[in-house]
Amino acid sequence: MSVKHILKLAGDKIGLDPTYDDQRVQLVRFLNEAAQELYNQADMTGSLMEQVFKVNGDQTISLPNYVGPIRGMREFASMMAWHLNRMRPRYNQFNWKDMWRNYRELGKRTLQQSVTNQSKGVIVVPSVEDPPIVVTVSGTTPQATLVSEDLTISAVQVQTANVFLDYSVVKKDRQNAYDVVLQDVDGKLLTTIPNNELVSEYQIVDVSACPWMPQNTSVFDNWMEILYKRKLPYLENDDDEFPAFDCDYIVVNKMCQLWAEEQGKVDIATAFDAKASRSLGRLQENQGRANEDEVSLVQHPHDTMLKRIGTGLRRRYNLYAGRKF
Repeated sequence: MSVKHILKLAGDKIGLDPTYDDQRVQLVRFLNEAAQELYNQADMTGSLMEQVFKVNGDQTISLPNYVGPIRGMREFASMMAWHLNRMRPRYNQFNWKDMWRNYRELGKRTLQQSVTNQSKGVIVVPSVEDPPIVVTVSGTTPQATLVSEDLTISAVQVQTANVFLDYSVVKKDRQNAYDVVLQDVDGKLLTTIPNNELVSEYQIVDVSACPWMPQNTSVFDNWMEILYKRKLPYLENDDDEFPAFDCDYIVVNKMCQLWAEEQGKVDIATAFDAKASRSLGRLQENQGRANEDEVSLVQHPHDTMLKRIGTGLRRRYNLYAGRKF
């Protein structure tokens, strides 16, 4: 169901009318907080997607803005599974496996590409809107560690007043009709704010060097099939949809919990929280009853190592058998 319907259902329970602007603002605030909590709680049916990407090895990449948390990866041609680690394992002992079939999550950044020309930034839009949107850019300049600028986009290209060495935040004041692009003075794309979102945010990963070379040598190289969770957008417009199926009433109950918490009604909030979690669990169970889940059992490398050690000991025993010391 759409945001319009969710706000109507929640408003009837809470006592707020989404047709009034001030009350709609409160409902939208409850909606986005509730949606974020449910999004983090489970991978609901309809929230997972898979797509094939071409990724060269031995580099740092940004995934498209619609890609949320990664849930699985494999080589598209060989179907060999890859690993996903955070940054810390690289700094452990025996970290050589970090270089093989592995992605390292480096967190989220505001830029799609690194700054190569430290210059004034240029905001580019296809058309000027009425009223004009306001874009805020923050980052490091030659004179200061952090500088913020508010740019009113009254032309299709608007240049920043400061020369930025790097950017930490690029955002706009509202959802709008067009994507907003940040470029350097040479026209190189640095980042994009989708029109239905407020902040530029991209997931950055470090791709291992092996078994691929930095550039592919075959048409089959470097194609990765990635299972990921759809990114949760900011829900505001009437036609926006929560990125999962059949969760609208659960979202409404979560909104009621948040409203009751603000009213100091702890018992009611606890009841709505339990109801939302219970309903989500039942929904997951119902949707997965016919699924066939597989568990892969493989030999642990430690067992192979012991086998090699045992073989070596037997060989040495045979070598020294019969000798006198």
